[in-house]
Amino acid sequence: MKKFHLPLLLAALLLLTAGVAFSADTLPKPDKFDEEEILTGERLAKYDHVVVKDFTLDGAELINMDEDEKKLFEEGKKGIVKALTESIVKNLKDKTKFKSVEANKSAKGKTLLLKGKFYQFNGGIGAAKFFLGFMAPKSGKTNIGITAELIEASSGKVLARIKDIRAGGEGSSAASRFIVKVFTIQATDEGEELAEFIGELY
Repeated sequence: MKKFHLPLLLAALLLLTAGVAFSADTLPKPDKFDEEEILTGERLAKYDHVVVKDFTLDGAELINMDEDEKKLFEEGKKGIVKALTESIVKNLKDKTKFKSVEANKSAKGKTLLLKGKFYQFNGGIGAAKFFLGFMAPKSGKTNIGITAELIEASSGKVLARIKDIRAGGEGSSAASRFIVKVFTIQATDEGEELAEFIGELY
């Protein structure tokens, strides 16, 4: 019986070891966003440069916004995009050791490309609008939703993906005229989080 069980035991140990090795093939998740997918096991220190592309607004859904708010959004949406890009670039320069970080440049050599989109802008519901309802779920508060990919420029290989809804305590008034300001603050904060996320993979 002992001779019969020994091969089985060895096989089980090999499978367990292989499973541990497989789980270690990718870097650990920084756990900064609602959804994170890490597709590389190599630290980002091998790259010299980062190019940040403006996140697109294509197909972004406007939720819980009246006509006045939608009009204000249309007038201010370019500023929201700009705030996110500038925040990512600034914070990557401050928080990482890449040789260069630039916005909307061509990507060459050992370069990482960060691109993404805004998929929703939510004006909020009832008491949760502009964060007056502090105990309300994030989905009910004024928020922005983004998706992003971190890509190896030379090969097009996706190294990481994220999806996130950003809601916070920045607002203090439910007045519609502040909606673009709130979205802009949220975009700025999301830029800092994206930089920290990349920094933890460095």
